[in-house]
Amino acid sequence: MSTEKYHVSVTRVGVCFLAGLVTVLVAVVDDSAQAADPVLQFYCERAADVTAARDPVERGLSYSFTARTYYKEVGKRGQIEKTDSTVADYYFSFGSLDSQRTRIAASTWTNDVCFLVPNVFREDYHFNFFPHDTGGSYLAIGFDTDSAGDPRPVGLALIDRERYFLCRLYIFYSNKPGYKRFSRSYRLVEVEGYILPDSIWEVGARQGVFSTDDYRLETGIENITIYR
Repeated sequence: MSTEKYHVSVTRVGVCFLAGLVTVLVAVVDDSAQAADPVLQFYCERAADVTAARDPVERGLSYSFTARTYYKEVGKRGQIEKTDSTVADYYFSFGSLDSQRTRIAASTWTNDVCFLVPNVFREDYHFNFFPHDTGGSYLAIGFDTDSAGDPRPVGLALIDRERYFLCRLYIFYSNKPGYKRFSRSYRLVEVEGYILPDSIWEVGARQGVFSTDDYRLETGIENITIYR
């Protein structure tokens, strides 16, 4: 994935991410309508099962990939004030991270990237169909909690309409300790029958004593290899 193509993808997904979250978070979920909608229940149950069956972590798979991450500090006016990057190879055995080899080390940034993709369809969420379904290859399903105090994220999931596995995931934490704002989005790809992320974007504002530390993480994943 070239740098130019990668940054263009980040911009486009970022716009879609924000638009999707705004729509999901302002939507009013009618619990009785959800319970009475067998179509919605069918898609959620199928997505939960298929996503789990194709999850390399849950299936205890051995695999590896290379990840390039850009860490960007964001100023008060939204401008990028500082950029750092790292490139590393990650090796998983039986579904767990076994080791990693750093090719290019970041000079200042020390946080780890989270590669785990939550299976939100297995959670006790309130689900709703995303408005204005176009009937395309992706089916959008929103998920929400009972209260703003719930620590779990809310957001939007896009599944393959015919095969039911997770393709895109946009999550937003309204109550994450230590953060004023925190959101993450995933783009997933199919590799030998398994579903893994090939891009992860994280936007956060860490809460300080007198100010917040705004940042963006942009991670591109390539050279995914599954060991049989």
